[in-house]
Amino acid sequence: MTRRRIVVAIDTGPPGKAALRAAAELAARLQAELLALYVEDVDLLNLAALPFAREIGFPSAAHRELDVEAVERLLRLHAEEARRTVEEFAARTPLKWSFQVTRGEFAEELLAAAAEADLVVAALAGSERAARQLAECCRDSAAADFVSARTLRELDALLRNLRLRR
Repeated sequence: MTRRRIVVAIDTGPPGKAALRAAAELAARLQAELLALYVEDVDLLNLAALPFAREIGFPSAAHRELDVEAVERLLRLHAEEARRTVEEFAARTPLKWSFQVTRGEFAEELLAAAAEADLVVAALAGSERAARQLAECCRDSAAADFVSARTLRELDALLRNLRLRR
């Protein structure tokens, strides 16, 4: 199967950057377009709007009120950092790419992007439940395959398995 569009769900942590690197290298090798998707979690914003919501700092255990405006600023900063990361990878690897920021529930936003993709790559560290849900949804989808990978080697192995299943 020829891959024409690869969607990678990214965040600013090491797993997200590793997934981005693997997806970018694969997209360049396959001459596919890469869409880097950053999802602003609407549940986090809804939580911040609750009058009793508090944030507990680590390792200090100090707590403070959550502020919707502060959370929105933080999400914008993370999205901008993610965009810069994509730009850095794209500068080193010749590929057609785009960056999209959406706000909503992670699984829904990723599945919406998957509708126009051949492959979806995500590194969902600490969110194995979300990974299983997305894999189940994508398994039923004719549009895209879903893989959770952090390295190109891991991604290649998963793609070989997909080819064998078809």
